[in-house]
Amino acid sequence: MTLPWLSVVVVMSILKGTYGADSVTQTEGSVIIRQGDPVRLNCTYQFSLTATLTYPFWYVQFPSQPPRLLLRDLGREDSDEGIRKGFNATHDKKLKSFHLWKPASELSDSATYYCAASDTVTRSSA
Repeated sequence: MTLPWLSVVVVMSILKGTYGADSVTQTEGSVIIRQGDPVRLNCTYQFSLTATLTYPFWYVQFPSQPPRLLLRDLGREDSDEGIRKGFNATHDKKLKSFHLWKPASELSDSATYYCAASDTVTRSSA
């Protein structure tokens, strides 16, 4: 008998980028949760003094697909994929964190999530 709740695997990796003195650290390894359970992925950062216009971003990458923007802190729009899928991120500038969370996970949330210090995915016009 199959249970109505399935395991959701959210694969995480560290993204430590250096641009000047900028760095980002996030939850390591795999996070395994049951469908419907809340999920929180941590992200902390250090931006250089010259990076005053740097804002954190969350990206998602599904198997065999390129990364794409999930949530951004600056200019957040209701059309952001993360908001449409029930994700949110809390930006605490004092603690230098931008934690991603969702109150109830779904099987379709299984992916690799990246926290980044800048808008790193370029968009092409069709």
